[in-house]
Amino acid sequence: MSSPLARPWRRVGIASVVGLILAAPCLAFAADPPTESPPPSVPPADATATAVSSASGAEESGPSLESAPAPLLAGEKGWQLGFFGWAELDGMYDTTQSLTDSATNTTLSRPHTIAGDNPRFQGTVRDSRIGLKAAAPTFEGMKVSAFMEADFFGQLPPTATQDQFFSTPVPRLRHFYAKLETPIVNLLAGQTYDLYGWGGSGFFVSTPAFLPVMGELFHRNAQLRLSKVLGGKPVGLEVAVAGVRPADRDSAVPDVQAGLKLTVDGWQGASAQGPREPVAAPMAFAVSAVGRRLAVADFSAVPGDLHVVYAGGVSAEIFLPIIPAHGKDLSNALSLVGEYSIGAGVSDLYLNLTGGVLFPALPNPHNALPAPTYTSNIDNGIATYDANGALHTIDWQGFVVGANYSLPFRQGKMFWLSGCYSQIYSDNAVPLTPTLGQNYVWNKGRYWDATGWWDITPAFQMALSFQSMTQTFGDGVDATNYRGEASWWVFF
Repeated sequence: MSSPLARPWRRVGIASVVGLILAAPCLAFAADPPTESPPPSVPPADATATAVSSASGAEESGPSLESAPAPLLAGEKGWQLGFFGWAELDGMYDTTQSLTDSATNTTLSRPHTIAGDNPRFQGTVRDSRIGLKAAAPTFEGMKVSAFMEADFFGQLPPTATQDQFFSTPVPRLRHFYAKLETPIVNLLAGQTYDLYGWGGSGFFVSTPAFLPVMGELFHRNAQLRLSKVLGGKPVGLEVAVAGVRPADRDSAVPDVQAGLKLTVDGWQGASAQGPREPVAAPMAFAVSAVGRRLAVADFSAVPGDLHVVYAGGVSAEIFLPIIPAHGKDLSNALSLVGEYSIGAGVSDLYLNLTGGVLFPALPNPHNALPAPTYTSNIDNGIATYDANGALHTIDWQGFVVGANYSLPFRQGKMFWLSGCYSQIYSDNAVPLTPTLGQNYVWNKGRYWDATGWWDITPAFQMALSFQSMTQTFGDGVDATNYRGEASWWVFF
């Protein structure tokens, strides 16, 4: 069978998208773009003329506080309040009808189906962001800050129309946490990236695709985290441990996550996180682990007990400057980022990853009507029962590698190129699925993309990207989706 991209009417669709992309720079220069988009920075809590920024490297941006706002508390001076975010437009052409605007680890439609053989175009602003950060004055050597960020990926009702999905999106909480920094230990309380995979710490790939790409650890969770940085320049070691909201609330105990991160400040490279422009960052290595207890309802129409199984995973990350940066000048800098992870019963930490695995149907030897149904107390894809009623976790292992190269214009921050490749594999997703359902379960996924970036001004950015997703189902059939994406951002 010929590739879907070879069909003439699809080439016309892609040509239309490319034409729209090529016209975008002319429209951009005709508009009046914002005049300032200062680089992110983390201020001392008692400063009144510095920038306030996000606590995560992947999503940092903050306005200047050169004019300090009024104190938040009567009689208290030195408080800061920063507002930040971005407005984003994405146009996406897919060769199948498998995906919404967000791809992540979504199961693709099989070939030779309507959804698997026909294209789709979408335009969305749902990845736009708004956020606030407040910082209190330093008190006896301790610094206190609070951070909030939201986007527009909130859950809509199943009856929502396509127009409602894109035109009236629901705000969604991304981050909301408080942080206490002391000379002894730092404490974070609230929702932010999981410590497992060191989310937001410089190990995301550079891509306009909504993170994560297939096989990449990416999750936000309510947590209580303790951390300590030992040393500093030229070498620093961060040690952290966290108690995290469990994937299975009936387990009655929090997940436990722990990690180590080593940074080498003397070797700087260009780090581009998600859709953000490159910034200078030190070489870094990290490892992390997660452990959890799952208590799953007995496999029956009227569960009589809980079955307990233990789950967990380990990961390793690297940010490696190949051609280093020269201070803040990133011209010709080339950097690699990589991640390897393996775990059992942790599919939720990859975001939207189930592989199509469900709990099996209950036996119905007497053909009762209605047929008995099983109500699970845990999300699909984390664990399931086999034909003998034994509970098993679903195993996954994945790796991601990405690269970005900064061209020598405007200190390497005007044009840059990026690409990534990832794989994810499960050795038991298919065997644990009843034979009749194996055609709809995939156990191997592959993803790659290539992107060109242009910072038209320091505040107005655009990107053109080509992305490929392939999944192999239990019967050996491959499903593939190709996506062409054009994106525009205004950062503030």
